[in-house]
Parts: sequence; structure tokens; C-alpha cells
Amino acid sequence: MKTLIYGAGPIGQWLALKLAQADRDVTLLARGENLLRLEQQGIAIKDALTGERLAARVQLVDRLDPEDRYDLVVVAMSRSSRLAVCPILARNPHLRHILFLGNDVDGFHRYLDHLPPSKVLLGFPGAGGGLEDDQLTILDREKKNGKGELYIGEVDGRTRERTRAIAALFAAAGLKVHVEPNIDGWLKYHFAFIGPTVGAIFKNGGDMKAVAADRDTIHQYCRACRQAGDVLRAVGYRKRQPGVFNLYYWLPRWLEPKVFAKLFGSEVSAVRFGLHARTVGPELLEMAKDFEALKRRAGLDTPDLDALLACVPQATPETERKEVG
Repeated sequence: MKTLIYGAGPIGQWLALKLAQADRDVTLLARGENLLRLEQQGIAIKDALTGERLAARVQLVDRLDPEDRYDLVVVAMSRSSRLAVCPILARNPHLRHILFLGNDVDGFHRYLDHLPPSKVLLGFPGAGGGLEDDQLTILDREKKNGKGELYIGEVDGRTRERTRAIAALFAAAGLKVHVEPNIDGWLKYHFAFIGPTVGAIFKNGGDMKAVAADRDTIHQYCRACRQAGDVLRAVGYRKRQPGVFNLYYWLPRWLEPKVFAKLFGSEVSAVRFGLHARTVGPELLEMAKDFEALKRRAGLDTPDLDALLACVPQATPETERKEVG
């Protein structure tokens, strides 16, 4: 399967490296300084779990032309950038399948303004990270011998031959692929988790250990997750995804500080959430605006969610290397 990774930010480079190491036919689209650095040095990623330096060289291009042919295009960019490249993708009739990968609250419809449903999938990378002392650092699994994860799904939730083929491509690259029957709902519930998480981190100045020790913030964090979940349930997304999201409802309130102190205080979370929070802030605020429309439909207020999102700055100290085609 001839694959183009559109966007050379952390996730784009991570996926391109994984596919290249598995000897798949992969090309990475990069622009500007990113392209120059990749031409000179190749992809270089530090594995946050082991400290290992991972490296690969892949085919590089700086644009997608209307006559280029790819079996799969993976658009691994921030949400606004993914939407911005849709007209470019639409001008090429030879692209068979397009997987939009990343945070999303708004669902499929904005992509379908440009592209037919038969081409479009949504997904999410189970990896987090960003720049740490100018070194791209990624954490994509919980254990040293574990597998990175990837979530994908079709517009109508069905599993097709192309769904299985795309899953097999990434499985061959050592990733555990989850084909989600309701990827739209999955992504909405992910926002209900990551929005309060990032807000709690910024409320404590980006200090994960400070969050872990702040009982009041942890209680507020859990209330914010429940408030976001209540909105989604009220507008029809009744299955909480993944199932662990139910923990915010089932866990006795007195246990919240103890349980979630472990989440915020772990070394894994320091990269997956702490480092990643510095890159995802502006994108998170875009999604919060989309979530406001769901709140209006539900007729529910979310005071704790709003308070934590207000802690997220409009511009973060370290920004993701973004690629707009």
C-alpha cells in the first residue's frame, strides 16, 4: 500500500518512522525548515520509555500534486490544518483512501464538504510527546515491550476490506490497531478526557507532580470530565468510550485524589500528557469552541470544565512543528 504521511509534526514523523522500519512504501510530506532538517538528518525520535534514539530515512516531498497517486494518505496535523488541506486533497482524483488523524470534536461533516464518504476515515494516534530540549520525544506505549496503538473508523461505522487493509498496514509496523464502530463518539469522549487533563496541568503551571498533590484540582478535574460526559450523553453519545471513562462516575469521590494522583504523577504521564500539553493547547481551545455547540444542544452548563479550559493559554511555550500543504 503506497502511503503518504501528510504533515511532518511529531505524529507524522512517528508514523513515517514506524512504516519505514517495517519496509513499507511510505513518503512524508514536509515543508520549510522541517523539510531541510529531514533531508539532512532524516527522522530522529527519542523513545521516552527507554531513552533509545530511533532513526530512519524516508522519501520526502514538499507538496501533493493533482496527478500523484497514493493508496492511502494519512493527514497527521492539527485540526485546523487538516481542514485547510482538504481542497488540496480534493483536487487529486487518484487518492484512494484518506485517514484524518488527530483530536476532533466536530466529526466527519467538514471533511465531507470536500471529499466523498467513500474516501474518508477518522482516527487517533495512541502516542504523545513533543519537543524536549530540541529533541523530538515520543511515548506510544505503557510498557517497554508493549505496542503503540492506533484507532481508526469509517463514516458509517462498518468494517470494510479497506478498513482491514489499513489496519493490517499499521499492524505490520508494530502497532495495535483498534477499529472503532463509532470513531466520532470515541473522539468526542477523548476530548471529554483530554480537555480537563490539559486544563489541570496548565492550572498548576505545567508541573505534573503539583497536579498529583493538589486534591482540590483533582476533584475539579473529575467533575469536569463528568460534566463533559453528561453533555455527550445528553446529545446521544450514550456509550462512554473507552470503557475506563466510566471511572469518573463509578469511583467514590474520596478515592479520586489517590487514584488520579498516580495518573498525573507517573513518569509515563509526564511525557504523554505533560510534554504533549505544551503542544496541544491551541488545538484544544479550537475543539472547545466546537464543544460549545454540543453544550447548547444539551442545555447543560459545565462550570468546572470551563474553569479548567480557561487555564489553557492561547499560545503555548513550545508549539508543534506544523505542516500546512
